[in-house]
Amino acid sequence: MLLFHGIKVPDQFDNSNWSNDFISWLEQLKFSTSCGNLALQGKIRLYKFIKSEYLEIANQMRLHCRKNNKKDYYLLKSIPGIGGYLTSVIIAECGDLRRFNTEAQFSSYIGLVPGVYNSGDSEKCLGITPRSRSQFKSYLIEAVWVAIRKNIEIQKYYRKHQDKNVKSIIFKVAHKIARRILSVIKTETLYQINHNLGSRTIKNKQSITILISSIIQEK
Repeated sequence: MLLFHGIKVPDQFDNSNWSNDFISWLEQLKFSTSCGNLALQGKIRLYKFIKSEYLEIANQMRLHCRKNNKKDYYLLKSIPGIGGYLTSVIIAECGDLRRFNTEAQFSSYIGLVPGVYNSGDSEKCLGITPRSRSQFKSYLIEAVWVAIRKNIEIQKYYRKHQDKNVKSIIFKVAHKIARRILSVIKTETLYQINHNLGSRTIKNKQSITILISSIIQEK
């Protein structure tokens, strides 16, 4: 709409993040006609309504998961890049993750084709499939970018491959996070950077379970 009317968005707001300052700037805009002003204000009201509904539903989802799926909720939240909202989305979209026998089954359910094609010195991630949980998959891709910022291990992996196709790298990182999601649930252990969850001893698993229980009680 702004482009149609020849209005340039200031550089500080020209990005995908709609900040409160950007909304305030939109509200102060004036078009040359009253119809233009009415249309703009209507779009702003619609945006605010959708955002408020989104935030309310997100809060209710987190509250529900903390109440009814405490252990899984805090296990999943221990993974860098996965916050409370994405945790609740995972539980809502996938149910009990323990029903997946393998990582390949879980990746296929999400819509990330579980495989990598190797040819000589090249490596190609097979990518995605249209048979998927599309909303969950999109949230997982967003989590990848957060994990790249917060997880040193993921950062190193990304930088090692950043000269290659960016899209393929993101899908490969998404595969890694999907494996970690299933791993923390199947082993019932909090995620730890640079630690192989699958090789932990039963004693260590029990100690982590006790730690999770103490976190839940504090919450």
